[in-house]
Amino acid sequence: MAGGGEVQIGERFRSAGRTAFGHPRGDVFEVSGIRVDGCIVPHALLVNIADTVDHRLISVDALRDHNLYLPVEFQSVESVVQLAQEWRR
Repeated sequence: MAGGGEVQIGERFRSAGRTAFGHPRGDVFEVSGIRVDGCIVPHALLVNIADTVDHRLISVDALRDHNLYLPVEFQSVESVVQLAQEWRR
């Protein structure tokens, strides 16, 4: 794998370039499951966090290839509020 490592449920990704699967400023997808049965290469089931009806099945190898997908940092609402409060001080 180009990026190395495993993919975990809850990780978020977006497209690294303009492809049929999106663009760098496009939708963010979260891993909701990993499929290994019937697959030569494990695949991640992705859910669009902005449109939960939009599901994708992408190989783990492709998700770890930084030429195709980039990881997205998860920020909880609490951390965003805390940063905003600190900025106002």
